[in-house]
Amino acid sequence: MAASVSWSIYRDIQIEKEYTGDLRNRIVGARLQKDGHAPYFYKWKTGDNLRYYDPQNFDTLKVSNITATPFFHQLLYPVADMEQRKISRVWLAVEYLLLFIMTGIALSFTKNSTQQTAVFITPTIFLYTNAWTGHVAAGQLYLLIPCLALLFYCFINKEQKLFYAVLAGVCAAILLLVRPNTIIFFLPFLFFIPRYTLKYTITLFFSMALIFFFAFNSSRKISYWKDYSHALSAQLKSHQDLSPAIMHTDADPGYTNWEGWYKKEIAKDAAAFPYTYNMEHGNVFVLLNHSLNVKMPVWLLATASFLFILLLSYLFYKKNNYTHSFDLYHVAILAFCLYMVTDIFSPIHRFQYNATQWLFPLLLAAAGYNAKYKWIYAGIISGLILNSINLSFMVMEQTLGEYIVFGFLLILLFRYKPRAAA
Repeated sequence: MAASVSWSIYRDIQIEKEYTGDLRNRIVGARLQKDGHAPYFYKWKTGDNLRYYDPQNFDTLKVSNITATPFFHQLLYPVADMEQRKISRVWLAVEYLLLFIMTGIALSFTKNSTQQTAVFITPTIFLYTNAWTGHVAAGQLYLLIPCLALLFYCFINKEQKLFYAVLAGVCAAILLLVRPNTIIFFLPFLFFIPRYTLKYTITLFFSMALIFFFAFNSSRKISYWKDYSHALSAQLKSHQDLSPAIMHTDADPGYTNWEGWYKKEIAKDAAAFPYTYNMEHGNVFVLLNHSLNVKMPVWLLATASFLFILLLSYLFYKKNNYTHSFDLYHVAILAFCLYMVTDIFSPIHRFQYNATQWLFPLLLAAAGYNAKYKWIYAGIISGLILNSINLSFMVMEQTLGEYIVFGFLLILLFRYKPRAAA
């Protein structure tokens, strides 16, 4: 296991050398905001500072390629002025740190050595998925989602001390501000509020309010969020071919080096360690278009997503209300699956790196491993393996693997008997 993780670290160091493109637009967005400029419709012009240069932002769309929330950009302020090459190396280290933190949290929920082994095996396998390597290659932020969700779940599982309420509230607020549609994740937890003391609940929501105040405490910050909302609408039009606004942009000056990145070195590293970035999209609308040649309208996507969430919630309530087995463990897995419904039904193209978010329910499932359901765990592993390979004779095998993981997690959720403790 140690050898496998060591190899993955070595591999990812080589992949990172080949340029983490998405990380660049995060940093440019943070710099623009830090300097008092709105980032979401920014296009580089001749004479602009190299500080805002992004070689991947020279298309004719009016909206820029900057898609992170204003709050995430704020989180990057402390490192935004560093050289991009250094930031990229730091971010790779952060990705592994997040993985180790999540693994440690999951281990804290285990009750025996078998469950501990299952927890160790889960990230070891996951390191070989296209979801993980795609995340590293792009320098993406999606690992923050399962990590913050696990931290939140960990803190509300602790004894009812106000300190843990504060930490849970901070994690919840950051998660919402980094990924707003995670509000779906938190809704099932509202039914547990009566189980906590009034003081605990007030403290949790007050700590959330403080973070939100920090995110919206000036007219400029509010304007960034308004621009972000407009940018999402523009991105939707672009991804759904709904006549997005276009504009004339200056030509890419074609810099051969910028902030520690050198094109010749990037090409040399890519030749020495070939890595093909998988551009497969795992959205429902993409699958329908490929399989049935049907274009699903946005309103129908939203309706289908809503109805699927209602159906899963109803079935879960019916099963657990009958057996009186509601507990945080089951609700947490359900809550994240509901959130992922909004992700896979999104009208904006999602990439394989989005699938790194499954680490939350995967690690919880491993922490509660029960040999009685070996066939379900085998199904989950088969999905991860399918997401890890590239088969010339198969179409969209990575997406199929992700959907298999989703399906078996739902089976586990509805078949798994309640644990003695949440």
